Amino acid sequence: MSFLSRGWLVPIHCGPAHLSTSLPREIDVPARFWRSSQFWWLCLLGLAVLLRLGVIVSRPSQLTIDRDLYLGIAEGIRAGHGYSTPGSLPPAATAFRSPLYPMLLVLTGGSPVGIAGLHVLLAVCMVLATGKAARKLVEDAGRSVSLASQFLAGGIVAFDPLLLLYSSQPMTETLCSCLTAVLLCWLSGSQKRTNQMAIVEGVIWGLCLLARPTYAVAFGLSLLGRGILVSEVSKDPLPIPPRQQGWHAWFPRWRVGIVMLVVTLGVVSPWAIRNWMVFGKPIVTTTHGGYTLWLANNPIYYSEVIEGDDAVWDGKSLGQWQAETDAEMDRLHIQGEVARDRWLSTHAQRFIRDNPWRFVRACLHRAEIFWSIFPGRSADAGVPLPMLWVMAGGYAALWVGGIVALGRLRSRERWASAWPALSLILGFFVVHLVYWTDVRMRAPIMPAVAVLLAVGVSPTRRKVGESNSPAGR
Repeated sequence: MSFLSRGWLVPIHCGPAHLSTSLPREIDVPARFWRSSQFWWLCLLGLAVLLRLGVIVSRPSQLTIDRDLYLGIAEGIRAGHGYSTPGSLPPAATAFRSPLYPMLLVLTGGSPVGIAGLHVLLAVCMVLATGKAARKLVEDAGRSVSLASQFLAGGIVAFDPLLLLYSSQPMTETLCSCLTAVLLCWLSGSQKRTNQMAIVEGVIWGLCLLARPTYAVAFGLSLLGRGILVSEVSKDPLPIPPRQQGWHAWFPRWRVGIVMLVVTLGVVSPWAIRNWMVFGKPIVTTTHGGYTLWLANNPIYYSEVIEGDDAVWDGKSLGQWQAETDAEMDRLHIQGEVARDRWLSTHAQRFIRDNPWRFVRACLHRAEIFWSIFPGRSADAGVPLPMLWVMAGGYAALWVGGIVALGRLRSRERWASAWPALSLILGFFVVHLVYWTDVRMRAPIMPAVAVLLAVGVSPTRRKVGESNSPAGR
């Protein structure tokens, strides 16, 4: 009998010979597992789930507060009233909200437990997809891949205060952040794009548009970058100007984009056809845009918040403004969602044209709000003021890291690899420069911020090991 004095691994050489050789290997498995990436991913996912469950349990009533009418629309669908305005008798068809999230709520049965389970499941998918997207983006940017960069990206979205806060509320932040992460996971990487891949990409983009119309601008930017920044054949910058190459140089670059566009339109077409049949207009997005444009660009909001001393729009003043707006439309006999949406949009555009410099100031104000390091007021967020300062420090570090990451994207090829994340960030930011903005509007792009930051913290890959070894893989 002999003993091995290395920790608790003590093989005993007695009995048949095969026991003496197999026993150490079998016992050594758990000692290796806790050092593996799978173990640490399980820990990260477990923490993400526990944090969200903690927020949900501490604020259980939040799951039943229907701020954006999603619960009411889902209940109407379950009751057989179709996609209708909650509380309307007889049921009145609506396109005020995007359809994907209410459809998912129907599957949960409308119970708080079902909604919580849905949000937790989406959060787990978001963390995994963000980590994988970060790995692909770092590889494609020519940098050394490490577990640290992947865990950093996954950890950012796992512990992000906004994503944690809205995991307890029936709103689209959790769904959209998951869709963003999945989209980035599919788009990131240097693999050649094929028609089959474009079909899957188109399906994901279609789901994004059915979840939130804001993705439309990011979708356009993504298509534009596909044609300008990269070659779909080689993924390398074009060595010869396109004008000298002729249209044959452009066709491969746009072919996959055209396939993706057709599939995306196919995914959203049932929603547009339904709206055409109901409202007489093929509405691809919602009838909500005019309201949010007028909400962000009206004289009351400008005077009290943009040019005044109020940090946020007072609830009493907001309610009075909404009542006066509805009364004016009733006085003018503006009836129906489509007509009201058009009237509100026209009203807002006229106000912007009449007040160009005030509008510029309002855009700057909205930019400040969108990137604010404070996730809200202490009373609204339900957290102590010192904790808000800790969150503010974390967001400040993220924004600095993002700027560093942008600075390291020096070549055209690296800009092309980072464009999926950049197009999402720019798309949401541009929309909310004009439309209604608060800090939660950036929640869906946090996975994009996380994977972009992974480029900034990862070391540059040395050329010696670039061709001989899969560094960090």
